Amino acid sequence: MKPVSLDQSLHDALANIPELGMSGFAVREGLTGAGVTILKGRIYFGSWRVTAGTLVWVYANVGAPNHFVQSIDEAVRHTMLLILQSLQTTHMLRTVRAAS
Repeated sequence: MKPVSLDQSLHDALANIPELGMSGFAVREGLTGAGVTILKGRIYFGSWRVTAGTLVWVYANVGAPNHFVQSIDEAVRHTMLLILQSLQTTHMLRTVRAAS
C-alpha cells in the first residue's frame, strides 16, 4: 500500500470540513497534482505546498509573506482562519455598501 503524502492528508482533512464548502470555498489538488489549492468560488484564494517536509501557504496576493507550519492540524487551522477573515471582510464590505 502506498503511503499517503502530506499534501494528500491535508487535502483529505480540509475536504472533510463541510463548512468550508458551505461558505463558498473549495479544496482541489494543485495543478501539477501536488499541493492543495483553495478556491473562493472560482477564484484562486491560495495554496499549500510541501517543501522539505514543511507545509507552506502561498497567498493569492503575491506580496503577502508565505506561512510555514509543521503539521496538518496547524495547516487546517490556518486555512480556516483565513477563510473566516475573508468572510468577515466580505460581510463588512456588504454592510458598508448597504449603508451608503
